[in-house]
Amino acid sequence: MSEIPAQYLEKFRSHLLKTVNINADDFRYISSFFTLKTLRKKEYLLRPPQVSMHESYIVKGLFQSSLIDDSGRLHLLYFPHEDWWAGDFKSFRTGQVSSMEIVALEDAVLLQIAKTPLEKLYHRLPAFERFFRVLNENAAIALQDRLVQHFSKDSEKKYLDFLKKYPALKNRLTNRQIAGFLGVTPEYFSLMRKKILDRDRGVGGHP
Repeated sequence: MSEIPAQYLEKFRSHLLKTVNINADDFRYISSFFTLKTLRKKEYLLRPPQVSMHESYIVKGLFQSSLIDDSGRLHLLYFPHEDWWAGDFKSFRTGQVSSMEIVALEDAVLLQIAKTPLEKLYHRLPAFERFFRVLNENAAIALQDRLVQHFSKDSEKKYLDFLKKYPALKNRLTNRQIAGFLGVTPEYFSLMRKKILDRDRGVGGHP
């Protein structure tokens, strides 16, 4: 088992402290249950018919999280990146086979915890249980917002919202990946993006 570098642990502690108060001794105890995992670009963190065996905190890297429907079609859900968690919560909790693909778009470093030690931490440290409760509540809210956006906004508004919410990602993703997230073809996305850029530059407007 690889030892977790101090700079990764410090980043993880800062992440926890955004939500709950955890002292140094408790953090040492928490971190002792986590393991280090590295993935190279294009490697999978999870894919069917695997079961999600870990909750994974992303220290660095970028992932594409997708759902595969019954017809085999891929639907892009999120692009988890630094200071996010990646995984399939339903599969992790129930032990059912995952229907999600999570692939690294960049070389990545994660801190992982399995189900049994996570349950042990819940019982030992109520603050850590509260952290995960808030984490899962935020994930549920984000999913609801994603669904509302998908059904209530046109593609241009969804793209502008994407740029506002994830400004650092636009230069780390291809046009095809962003188009897939918006639910449009790459060709349509290129035309829409050009229209927005031209409008911002004042091209084609009336004098």
